[in-house]
Amino acid sequence: MQSLKQFDFYKQVHSDFRIQTMGGGTISMLAAIFMTLLFTLELWSFISGFESTTIIVDQDSATSIWVNFNVTVPSCHCDHISVDVEDMLGTNVMDIQKNIEKIPLDEDGVELPDLDHSHHHAAPDGHVSEEENLVANEATTKETYEPTVLAADTFTKYVDTHEWVFVYFGASWCHWCQKLDPIWKAAGEVLKNRGAAISLPKVECTKDTALCQEHQVHALPTIQLFHNGHLVPPNYRGPRTVNDLVHFAENAAVSKKKAEEAKVANQGKTRNDVGCSVSGHLLVHRVPGSIQFSVKSGEHNFNREHINFTHVVHHFSFNSVPESWEEMLAVMEDDSHRALVSKWYGRNFNSPKDHVVHEHYLKVVQSQLKPLGLSSEKQMYEHTISSHSYVSEQLAHVRFHYDLSPMQVVKEWKRRPFYEFITNLLALIGGTFTVMGIVNEAYNGVVAKARMGKLG
Repeated sequence: MQSLKQFDFYKQVHSDFRIQTMGGGTISMLAAIFMTLLFTLELWSFISGFESTTIIVDQDSATSIWVNFNVTVPSCHCDHISVDVEDMLGTNVMDIQKNIEKIPLDEDGVELPDLDHSHHHAAPDGHVSEEENLVANEATTKETYEPTVLAADTFTKYVDTHEWVFVYFGASWCHWCQKLDPIWKAAGEVLKNRGAAISLPKVECTKDTALCQEHQVHALPTIQLFHNGHLVPPNYRGPRTVNDLVHFAENAAVSKKKAEEAKVANQGKTRNDVGCSVSGHLLVHRVPGSIQFSVKSGEHNFNREHINFTHVVHHFSFNSVPESWEEMLAVMEDDSHRALVSKWYGRNFNSPKDHVVHEHYLKVVQSQLKPLGLSSEKQMYEHTISSHSYVSEQLAHVRFHYDLSPMQVVKEWKRRPFYEFITNLLALIGGTFTVMGIVNEAYNGVVAKARMGKLG
C-alpha cells in the first residue's frame, strides 16, 4: 500500500504552512458563486434539451387541409361579399356559405345584429289584380306615368317633405335596372290609382354619383325606404314584381317597426350597415389554389367606381383535418398555436385608389413538432406572406394564393447524453477553480510586492 503514495496527484501541504487571508477568502466566495451559477445553468440546459431541425420530403398522405380565416372589409355589404375557392385540380366553388359567418359592421367597425328579412318575402298572389296590372302596364307603355327623378339638390327636401318614400337607385347601363324600370313605373301607377300615401321616385346614379355614394349604393339596382326623411333599414331584398313592390310599399309600417326593433337591439343607434366581417374555415385540396373575396349577385350590377376592398386580415392559417369538432375548437383556441401559424395580426391593406386588386401569396410549409417527454407530436402549417396591390380593369377583389411546399420541417427537442453533462460540469467547476486560483496567486504576489515597497 505504501507504493501507492508515489501515484498521489493531490499531495498535501502541512497545515502549518497554510495561511488564510482576507483576499483569498473573497476570491473563494466569488469562485463558489460562479461555480453555483454555472452548475445551475448547465443543469437547466441538460434538463430542457435542445432543438434539432431537419428538412425532409413531405410524406403526409392527407388529401385535404383546413383553411381558417377572419377578414374585415369595412366598405362592402355582407349581402354582396362572395367567398370563392379554386385550385389546380379544377375545383371552382363560388359563393360558399357552409362554415362561413358574415357579420355586418357600422361605419365605426362595430358589429351589428343580423336583421330579420321576413317582411321581404313574396307577397300573396293577387294583391295587385289583373285589371290593375293591365291599367298600369298601359300607362307605362303610353308613358303617361313617369316616376319623379331626384337629384342631389332635390333629394333631401323631397324625402323630408313626404312621409313615406320608396326610392329606386339605378343606372341606364345596368341590365337589371333596365328590367326593373317598367315594373317600377307600373307599381307607381298602381299606388297612385289606389291613393297610397307613398311615392316611388328614382335616382339616376350615372348623373348623381356622389348622391349614390352618400347612400352606400354599391350594387344596382338598390331600393331604399325612407320615413320622414330617415332611412328605414335594411334595403329592399324582396322579389321585383309589381305585386311584391306594391305590397311592400303599402305595408311600409312593418319595415319601420322592424327597424325600430333593430335600433333598440343596437342600443338606440340608427343602424347603418357599411362593412362586413367574414370568418370561417374551408376544406381545400392539398394542391396550389386560391381563396377569393369579391362582390357577386345574381340580381345586381356593380359600379366598379364604388367597390373598395380595403381590408384587415385578423387571422389566416392552415391545419390538418381534425378528427373531431372538439379537436378543431382546441386548435382554433390555442393562442400559442395561432401565434405560430398566423403571421397577420390584424394587418391592414388599404385601397388608396379606385379599382385596386389585392393579391396575397402564401407559401405553406408543414412542420412536425416532437417535444421532449411524453407530450404528443403536433402537426402544423406555417407560411410566408408576399402581398401586392395594383389597379385593374376588373372589379376590385382580394385573393389569397396558397401553395404547399413539397418539403417538411421536422423540429425535434432532444436531451444531451448524460456523460456530456458530467464532462461539461467537471470542466466548468474545475476551470473556475483553476482560474480563480491563478487570480489568487496574482493577487498575493501584488500584495507581497506592495509590502516590500517594490511596486514603484
